Amino acid sequence: MYKLNPKMASTQIGFTIVELIVVITIIGILAATVGPRYFNLRSESNEATLKAMGGAILSSVNLVYAKSAILGLQSIAKTNIDLDGDGINDVEVAYGYPSGSRSNGISKIMGGDFAREWTWSTSFGDTAFWLTTASLGGRSGQYINNTAVMASACYLLYYPATSPASRPRISYVTTKC
Repeated sequence: MYKLNPKMASTQIGFTIVELIVVITIIGILAATVGPRYFNLRSESNEATLKAMGGAILSSVNLVYAKSAILGLQSIAKTNIDLDGDGINDVEVAYGYPSGSRSNGISKIMGGDFAREWTWSTSFGDTAFWLTTASLGGRSGQYINNTAVMASACYLLYYPATSPASRPRISYVTTKC
């Protein structure tokens, strides 16, 4: 059986209030330093989602261009093409690439849950296609004006080809992602 040493009986067990305050202060400093970085992950996630969609769009437009080139339509300003061979025109193209039309251009090549998960619109004359996530835009689907997309301050812009020598391009606005 273990016997307590009388000299050790008065030894302190536990932490003093000063030690607890020092530990709490250190934890507070760490939280203040790491917290903003942690909370910025949402912003980085939104930006990464847009950039991934931008990459998917650019991959898709290259496939559409390949189909247009096979059909000999890559030099026509605006036309429609059948992508899946069912005899129905699937997408409007400008110089072989998907046009900026919100209803039958670039939005037609997006698959899956695109209509539920994204908000999009175009500028006047379909010179730019505006796209953001439905959660950032506050609604989903196609809209006549781009106010919901612009209000998010976290969107991508698709600029369709404007001549046979040009290619579509994408730019990003990530001010408030």
